[in-house]
Amino acid sequence: MALASLKQRTAKWYNRHVADTVKNFRRQVRRAVRHPGLALSHLRFQQAVARRDWADAHRRLVPLADDAIAAADARLVAEMAYAAERLDEHEASNKWAVIHAELNGALAPTDWHGESLADATLLVRFMENEKQGKANGLGMAGYLAEAATRSAHCKLILEHRLVPLFARTLPGVEVLAYPAEAGARPGTRLVTAGALTLRTVLGVAPERVQALFRPLRADAAVSAMRRERYRAGRNLPVVGISWWSSHFGKDLPGIEFWSDLVRSTDAVFVSLQYGDVGADVETLRRAAPDRWIVDETVDQLVDMDLFAAQLGALDAVVTISNTGAHLAAAMGVPTVLIRDDWFRRQWPVRSDRTPWCPQTRVVGKDGRTWHQVLVEVRDRLNRMLARARG
Repeated sequence: MALASLKQRTAKWYNRHVADTVKNFRRQVRRAVRHPGLALSHLRFQQAVARRDWADAHRRLVPLADDAIAAADARLVAEMAYAAERLDEHEASNKWAVIHAELNGALAPTDWHGESLADATLLVRFMENEKQGKANGLGMAGYLAEAATRSAHCKLILEHRLVPLFARTLPGVEVLAYPAEAGARPGTRLVTAGALTLRTVLGVAPERVQALFRPLRADAAVSAMRRERYRAGRNLPVVGISWWSSHFGKDLPGIEFWSDLVRSTDAVFVSLQYGDVGADVETLRRAAPDRWIVDETVDQLVDMDLFAAQLGALDAVVTISNTGAHLAAAMGVPTVLIRDDWFRRQWPVRSDRTPWCPQTRVVGKDGRTWHQVLVEVRDRLNRMLARARG
């Protein structure tokens, strides 16, 4: 196990410091050859991001996206769509994501454009290929519910581990596991949609996103049983934490900072971590031997519904960006999300919240030491727990 962990961490270092750097350099060279002005504008945007000068990055965002669209640079258009989401420009982000899909020929002629669905079966795909992440569509149960009320029948195709969770949350929707092939119900026509289509038709203005939010529902009985087991008669809040990722594109606090958080917070802590992290687990166990739990019966890589029930047993979650963070947010579990300074994830950099995750508060590194960040995380967590206690 230790050897496997060493190999994993070595691969992460190589991908971060060598492979990713070379890949991005090649892209920039190709862009400079074809569109030197666009490459220069992109470089200046990246420099603003590197300085964390969000006002300058925001000022450059729209002109750079317009130039990328004019040059039909699909990769850069997609990058600008992600950047807009991080800079709190949700409607621009969605607009550019649509243009990226158009440039890649990814929109189907059967896609919904807002017309009446009274005589239609609406087929929504949240998973279209094996490489697609599970987070796609996780926070969009409310969008699905709204679309289902407009159609004669609604079907949803998504990753098989999420089927029970969505079926429980949306009893009026026929939920199927990818790669199911689904057609129109007899007597209806077929209309298709993905997450992008639903956002485009139903709107992504922050107030609209908030109005449509519907939390995913875990199995309440299983959650209650897990909560009772974790508390074991103690009148303490229960907090889940996840601290590690093998993905090279994440800067993460060291385990010593998480150990300080566990030691100094009066709560029962439950590991939400996957992967080969045995040494980290022992460090955290030593920090609070009587308040540290690893529930071996839960494996999020196998049974996502049971993992959701585990999340439902918690008072709060503290986590890095990963699938568990997106699932906790989609369930409405109070969450403190730790964001690094690499401008790679979807989380906001100019504020501490996003309308897609109303119960999540983002704590950014923002040029600070991880010790300073985790002090703020602890303070935020304590305020969340105080509100939960009423």
